[in-house]
Amino acid sequence: MSPTLAKLLKRTLLLAAVSFAITQMLPSLADQLSPNPSIETASPAATPNHSAAPIESPPASASEKASAQPDADITYLESDTTTAKPKVIESDSLFFRTPNSLKVDPRANSISTQAFALGGAENILVCITSAKANISIGLVSNTLVDGQGTHSVTLSGSASEVLASLTASRGITALSSGRIAGSTLTYQVAALSEPSIDPKLCGGAKITRSVAVAALGIDLNTVKTTVKIR
Repeated sequence: MSPTLAKLLKRTLLLAAVSFAITQMLPSLADQLSPNPSIETASPAATPNHSAAPIESPPASASEKASAQPDADITYLESDTTTAKPKVIESDSLFFRTPNSLKVDPRANSISTQAFALGGAENILVCITSAKANISIGLVSNTLVDGQGTHSVTLSGSASEVLASLTASRGITALSSGRIAGSTLTYQVAALSEPSIDPKLCGGAKITRSVAVAALGIDLNTVKTTVKIR
């Protein structure tokens, strides 16, 4: 056989083999390329829900939570912040003693006295008045006094403090612009719940004493003489 014929025969056989292979592959390829007859119908897309979503309220503050709680039935006791006012109290043991009269030189314009006895109550008020003389008192610490150097003086404190003030230094001094003889000293004494120099409390005094200041009986027949002190 000639070489040309041999080449032609080889080509013919190769083409026949290729054609056969293609023929075998076409049905399988057609099956893969053809669409699936049982195509599921796509379900409609979910319709978006346009209804208003519930709006979450902001978290309540601590004060709102507290106010939301039911009010408890609580009774508050009011404390008595005001101090009770001093007042005159009864005291069967209260006593006050002083001379009923004082003798002075008829020319004198002042007089001092320490002749007092006082007690029977824890807190005492002494009110001293004179229409003719101004009154001064020697004081001790913690004793309340008002009206020093006037016609009306109030003195208050414990019984021991008041008595110490009445007898301290020169005690009570009454000073007049003229002659002191003929004047009167009036004492009002009361027992108190607490020390006070409120002059309104003098009206509730349980003890009242009036002491007259009288002139010594000096006349032209009085003879002065020297007295020797041994």
